[in-house]
Amino acid sequence: MDFHSDDQYNGYGTPNRPPLQPRDAMTSASIVLSAIAIATSCCIYASIVCGALSIILALLSRGEQKKLSPQGKLAITTSVVAIVLTVATTGYMLFTTIREYGSIENFMKAYSELFENMTGTPLFPEGGV
Repeated sequence: MDFHSDDQYNGYGTPNRPPLQPRDAMTSASIVLSAIAIATSCCIYASIVCGALSIILALLSRGEQKKLSPQGKLAITTSVVAIVLTVATTGYMLFTTIREYGSIENFMKAYSELFENMTGTPLFPEGGV
């Protein structure tokens, strides 16, 4: 046994393991972004941006192959669920606000009055809403 030989390590420090491909890195990034999208589904912008980027990276990780890897499929599915959850939550919030106050403008007036009563300063000093 030759202890000075790197033949078994393929030159990468891990025995008999091929080097990572760029598509593996994109798939990993896609999975991480889809997890962030699910975790931030209550935040409109973060969830949609992370979910969209995750879908793009998962599709790009396919490369020249015709099929997605199982991890890519998981990332796309998770991202779509996160985006749908975000849109549904936001839609429900807007629907409930309009049903309760009649319009977004009435909601802003009620919020402005509540803010002024609690802090003593107007929310919109110029007489906005």
